[in-house]
Amino acid sequence: MQIKNNIEIINVEEINPSTLQLSFNVEWTMDDKTAVIDHILLSVSATVLEVLQGADLYCLRIKYSNYEFLLNFEEYSHACWLECITAQDRTGLQEIKLLLSSGS
Repeated sequence: MQIKNNIEIINVEEINPSTLQLSFNVEWTMDDKTAVIDHILLSVSATVLEVLQGADLYCLRIKYSNYEFLLNFEEYSHACWLECITAQDRTGLQEIKLLLSSGS
């Protein structure tokens, strides 16, 4: 399914002070991850620093302002979450939460 032009973030849930879980209006698969990533990065003006890929987990180290995060995608649960790399990144996480919530 082509989701590139149809994807929206419908829920941003704070799991804990260092982690946000993201829910979307469409079902996505790992084949769709590029469209999902592009949507998130454009929504918060973040850049990719590093890509880490495992068997069922795809992870990006991203930079937003002066903060760094891990943007994670887990294939089997179709979960997507953003987590702080350090405790100092929590302020940036709250900024991202506001940006993503205002777009939904």
